[in-house]
Amino acid sequence: MPNRVNQLQVEQYKRTFKDAGFVIAVGYPKLDVQGIDQLRGKLIAAGGRMLFVRNRLAVIAMKELGRGDVAPICDQQTAFVWGDDPVSIARFLVDFKKERAELKLHGALVEKEVLDSDQVVELSKSPTREELKSIISGQILAMGGRLSAQFIAAGGMVAGQIEKIGKSDEEGEAA
Repeated sequence: MPNRVNQLQVEQYKRTFKDAGFVIAVGYPKLDVQGIDQLRGKLIAAGGRMLFVRNRLAVIAMKELGRGDVAPICDQQTAFVWGDDPVSIARFLVDFKKERAELKLHGALVEKEVLDSDQVVELSKSPTREELKSIISGQILAMGGRLSAQFIAAGGMVAGQIEKIGKSDEEGEAA
């Protein structure tokens, strides 16, 4: 029979990760306390959160949530990092790893797909949610601008033809 403390921990993980669309698993075996504090502080400023997990219980919680098997990315000491945008959090972690090589990227669970550490690095190179919104709105505005220019040009041509007809009628009446 499972230990009651473990059951409570699994329930806590399920509540915590229920609405998280992704988690990135990081390892911190050689990261000192100051490094972990630095990571946490910068992560919170970047809009992310971090929770140190017990691997076996985290695997159980994610399976019970129907998220998939996170066992491949839970190795040694593991912390789950998550936030609003997987790309910005992955970018933050890759940049932090450049500062502090002691941080290890184990992988990620995005929706129901498990990514390895190399795929997390590739994810960090993708455009963020805000960058994508900017790109899409720019494309929409450009299309709208071209469309309105075509309407204005067609309207100008019609107005020019009406003016020409009006002038020819005035000349015909004057003669």
